Amino acid sequence: RDLQSKGPGRQGNMASSAGLRSRKKGDDSDANGASTTSGGTVSMDTVRDLQSKGRVAMVIDGVAYDFTDFVGDHPGGPEYLRKNSGKVATEEFVASHPVDIIERTLSTEQMEKMMLGPVDTSSIKSSDVAVYDAKSSHGDAGDAAAMSSGNKPGLESCINIYDFEAIASRTVAQQGWVYYSSGSDDEITLRENHNAFHRLWLKPRVMVNVKDVDMSTTILGHKVSMPMFLSAVAMCKLGHPEGETAWTKGAEAGEIIYMVPTLSGCSFDEIVDARKDKNYPMFFQLYVNQDRAKVTKIVQKAEAAGCSALFITCDAPQLGNRERDRRVKVTHSGAAAQAGKSGGQAQGTSKALTTFIDPSLSWDDLPFFKSITKMKIVLKGIGTAEDAVRAYKEGLAGVLLSNHGGRQLDFARSAIEVLPEVMKALKEINYDPSKFEVFIDGGIRRGSDILKALALGAKAVGVGRPALYAMSAFGAPGVAHMIEILRAELRLTMQLMGTPNLAAIKPEMVNTDNLGAHISMVPPDMLQRETYIPPVTQARANRFERFDPNAPADAAGATTAPSTRTEEPPVVAKVATAVLKELLYSVVASKAGFAIGRSAMFLISFLVIHLVGNLSLFKSPQAFNDYCYFLNTPPVGYAIKVIEYYLLLAFISHAVSASMLTYKFNKLKPSKKDPLYKYPLGQAKLALTGTVAAVFIVLHVLHFRFSDENTLHSAPDKAMDMHALVLKVVAENMILYSAGIVAIGLHLYSGWAKVAKKMGLSKEELQPAIDLGQRAALGLTLGFFACLCKAFMDSTATAGTPVAAV
Repeated sequence: RDLQSKGPGRQGNMASSAGLRSRKKGDDSDANGASTTSGGTVSMDTVRDLQSKGRVAMVIDGVAYDFTDFVGDHPGGPEYLRKNSGKVATEEFVASHPVDIIERTLSTEQMEKMMLGPVDTSSIKSSDVAVYDAKSSHGDAGDAAAMSSGNKPGLESCINIYDFEAIASRTVAQQGWVYYSSGSDDEITLRENHNAFHRLWLKPRVMVNVKDVDMSTTILGHKVSMPMFLSAVAMCKLGHPEGETAWTKGAEAGEIIYMVPTLSGCSFDEIVDARKDKNYPMFFQLYVNQDRAKVTKIVQKAEAAGCSALFITCDAPQLGNRERDRRVKVTHSGAAAQAGKSGGQAQGTSKALTTFIDPSLSWDDLPFFKSITKMKIVLKGIGTAEDAVRAYKEGLAGVLLSNHGGRQLDFARSAIEVLPEVMKALKEINYDPSKFEVFIDGGIRRGSDILKALALGAKAVGVGRPALYAMSAFGAPGVAHMIEILRAELRLTMQLMGTPNLAAIKPEMVNTDNLGAHISMVPPDMLQRETYIPPVTQARANRFERFDPNAPADAAGATTAPSTRTEEPPVVAKVATAVLKELLYSVVASKAGFAIGRSAMFLISFLVIHLVGNLSLFKSPQAFNDYCYFLNTPPVGYAIKVIEYYLLLAFISHAVSASMLTYKFNKLKPSKKDPLYKYPLGQAKLALTGTVAAVFIVLHVLHFRFSDENTLHSAPDKAMDMHALVLKVVAENMILYSAGIVAIGLHLYSGWAKVAKKMGLSKEELQPAIDLGQRAALGLTLGFFACLCKAFMDSTATAGTPVAAV
C-alpha cells in the first residue's frame, strides 16, 4: 500500500532511498543484519527478525529502518518507536510528519546507519501494519462529533475570524490545540498582540469618493490582491488532514502569497504541488539547522521549487517556555530526525519539534545565506528599531516584525507597537522603501487591524493563527473564506476611512498616543456592563462545545458529558414560576395563543397528579382501591368533580384554540424560526398526536366514568374493586392504551417547545427550558407506560377470574 502512493514526495523519497541503499557494499546483508533480495529490497521477515532480537526496526513510507541507536534520543520519547517496532508504521508517521522529513534532514552518514532499504511489499502481511487510532491522536475537522457536542456551524455561518477559532478549539485534538494556541510563560504577549490594536484609534476622512476601492499592491516584487500574506505555521496536519496544502490552495484562490514552513506536516513537494499554477509565487520560512549542509539542501530545494523569498526565523535561538504545551506530552515528533542531541524523555510538541535549531545564529551568518541562494532574504522575528536598521545596512530585502505569536519571550512588545519606531529609525537614515520592505504579523483579527498597520508604515501584514484555525475547522475552503472575510472587512474600513486605495492611507489617520502605554484599564461602567449583551461566535450560538474526556466524574464514577446548562436552578425556577403563573389564569381567553398555553399548563399539571395516583398500582390492590375511594368520598369527591369539569373545559379550550391557530395560519409546516421546525412533521405532528390523544382521553373517560361496572361516580362504595376494573379494561384495550400514551407523550414533547416560548425567557434560557420540559414529558410517558405494563401483567396473572372474585 505504501509503495503504491502516487504523490511526488513519496516517489522522490523512494528514489533517494534506493540511491543511498545502492551505495552500500554489494553484500546481501548490511551491518545491522538485514537480508536483501536480489532486487535490492528488504523482506518484512528481516524487520520482524530484528524486532524479535530486541532491536527497534520498522517500515516507514516503504523503507525499512533500524532506529535502535536513536531510541534514547527521540524527542518524543522512546515509546512511539518501541510500540511500532516490527511494524509498518507509515499511517501514524504521515499523520503529522512530512513524508520526506527523514530523507531531507538526515545526513548521508545517518541514513547509511539507520536505513535498511526499500521493503519488498509482497512480504508484508496484514498483521504487519500498525494499528493507528487517528481520532485519539489528531484533530479531524471532518469528524467534529468525536471531539465535541452540539451542532457544528457551517462554513457559511462564519462571519468573522473568531468563529473559526471557536470551532477549531472544539474539533482539534488536545495535543494539536495546545500546540497551536499556547504562548510562553504567562501568555501576556500572546494576548497583548491583539490588544495593542485596541489602543489605536482611527481618524476617518469624509466626502471622499470610495465607490471603487483598490487594495492591490506588490510584496517583494509580486503583485497581490491585498496587502496580506499567510505566515508560516508548523505542523498543520495536527489540525486537519489537508495540512499545509490547504494553505497553498487558499492563498492561491485569494491571490495572496503563502510562506511555507520548515516544519511542515506535509512534505515540501506536496505543498508546492498543491498549486494549480505551478509558477504561482511562494515564500519559504527557514529554521536554521546546526548542520549547514542540511540548510543548503533545504534552501536550494525551496528555490528550485519556485520560492522567491527566504524568511529566516531569528527570534528562536532557544524555545520559549510554553507551559501549556509542556503539560501535554508529545506522542511523536515531526522533527525527530532533525534532533541531534536531545533528552530521551517526552516533551511538549514545540520542544520536540525544534531541538535541531542552531542557537549560535548571528549576523555573521548572513554572507553564508547570500552565497547559497538568490532568493530575497528577510529576517523574521525583529523586535527593535536597531535590528531593523542593521538588517537594512546588511543589504537584506526586508524585515518581518514579530514576537513569534507570543510564543518566545513573554512581555516582548507587539509588532504593531514596534512598527512606528522602526519606521522612524529607517526614515532617519533615508532608507529606500523600494529596496527594503517592512512587514508585521501577530494579533491581526480584523480588517481595521490591517489598515492600522499599513497606516503606520507596514508594506503588508502576515496572518498565521486565523488561517490555522480556519484550516482546522474547514480545510482549504476555510482558509479561502477567512481571506475573503478579512478582504471584505478591509474594503469596508477603507471606505469608512475615506481611502480609495492603499496610497491614501496615511500615518496621521491613526492616533498612537496610547500605543506604548501599558496601563490598567479605568474602572468599568457597571450599568453598561449589566445591560450590554456581548456578541458571541456561531459555535457558542449553536451550543457547539468541546467534549472533555477529563471532565470530573459523577457520583457513580461515570464521566459527565459536556454541560448544556439545561438543569441550572435559575432556569428550573423560572419554568416552575411560569407554570404556576399560568395556572392562576382561566383556561378560556380572548386570544387563542393565551388559551392554548394556559390550558396546556393545566392539562400537564393534571397528568402529573394523575400519574402519582396511578403509581399506587405498584404498592398493592388494596392501596389502589383506598386511593380511588378517597377521591370519591365527600368533600374530596365534590372537589374532584369540580376539577374534572374544569379539566373538560381546559381540554375543549386547548383543542379549539389549537384548531383555530392551525386554520388561521393555513399551514401545518412551521417556519425555520419556529421551535418545532427541527422535529419531524413539525406542526402536523401536533395535530396528528393531538387528535389521537383526544380520542384516547374520551374512551378513557367512558371506561372509568360511565362504565356500567363503575358506580363510584354516583354512589361511593368501598366494596367496589377499582383495581379489578383497571385490570379488565387494560386487558381488553392494551393496544388502545399503548397508542394513547404514545400520542400524549409525543404531543407533550413536541408542543412543549411552543409553550416554553411563551414563558418570557431570554434566548439563553429558552433552550434549557425546552430541554427540561421535554425530559419531563419523557418521564411522564415512561411513568404511564410503567403503570400500564404493571396492570397488564397483573391482568394476565388473574386471567379468567371474574372481576368481583378478584
